[in-house]
Amino acid sequence: MPVPSSILDLPSPDRCPGALRPHAAADGALVRLRLPGGQISATALTALGTLSGEFGDGDVHLTSRGNLQIRGLSDPLPEAFIAGLVETGLLPSPTHERARNIVASPLSGIAGGRADIRSLVPELDRLLCADPGLEGLSGRFLFGVDDGRGDLSGLRPDVWARFEDGGSARLGVGAFAGPLVAAGDVPVGMLDLARAFLATAGGVWNTRKLPDGGRGLLSSPEPDAPPQSEPMRYGLLDGAASVLAPLGVLGPQQISALGGGSDVVVTPWRGLVLAGVTDLAPLAAVGLAVTADSAWARVTACVGAPGCAKSAGDTRVVARKLAAAGAPHPVHVIGCERSCGAPTFDHDRVLVRSMQ
Repeated sequence: MPVPSSILDLPSPDRCPGALRPHAAADGALVRLRLPGGQISATALTALGTLSGEFGDGDVHLTSRGNLQIRGLSDPLPEAFIAGLVETGLLPSPTHERARNIVASPLSGIAGGRADIRSLVPELDRLLCADPGLEGLSGRFLFGVDDGRGDLSGLRPDVWARFEDGGSARLGVGAFAGPLVAAGDVPVGMLDLARAFLATAGGVWNTRKLPDGGRGLLSSPEPDAPPQSEPMRYGLLDGAASVLAPLGVLGPQQISALGGGSDVVVTPWRGLVLAGVTDLAPLAAVGLAVTADSAWARVTACVGAPGCAKSAGDTRVVARKLAAAGAPHPVHVIGCERSCGAPTFDHDRVLVRSMQ
């Protein structure tokens, strides 16, 4: 699918990067690829690693919304790089590529939850991309599809669905719960709420910025009371493996170790769920964290220097030291007060004030 050059010049409602609208960072241009529900094939992930090796810094970076980034690119983006992205199949709609912000319970259909939502996410994405009006959603507007375990509430999606059983789900907006709908009506119901948001947004980027927090988008809103969520599971599951990428970075060796052809889910906690993987040893050997007690489940960091010009120092050096020491409590290492990439759960902050 060719990408018309005019797409690259479309106005953007915010500065959130996309695959075709790079962000100029200190280490070069950065692009972000949306993965609805975090779903990607190992083949496509391998292709991204190859593209990063040829055009970027060589790594694939995981985000806190289950998306992927490639850093260190030249600007303007090389035509061969864009062509490579198109070949991965990860850009079904150039006009909607920044609006495809959909998080979903990453262990759905594998472990826990009240419903298997894996097929619902692609349908929601298909309908979103088919609506020309929804390309106006900002790159920060977030859809959330929760299989009933409550794991997405901390991510604060703007429009969400939480399944109460296999056949029905509660729709909601921000901190407010709305009607119960049949499972098959979830994608249409969520997109109706997104259209209602756009009709009343007045230039704001997400529902939290509305005067009423989005309450008025629902006919009979009630304060949301999400279920108590269990922590993300790591290690071997039923026919899959769940691992963490330290600092949200996948290097070439790690990508090669993920296994060819299997389905992958990138989690909002910078981890990976790997279908069909039954042996953790090759993953641990390349530096992936494979157990829940790993310190990397508690240590995160912003990109820091030299990747970010606003950072006072190298956050990743400090994060590695904290992880090596065990880090008994969740901590996020930052290079400035913006605290980019901070987790939504309770954590301490460590501000790096100089190069280490």
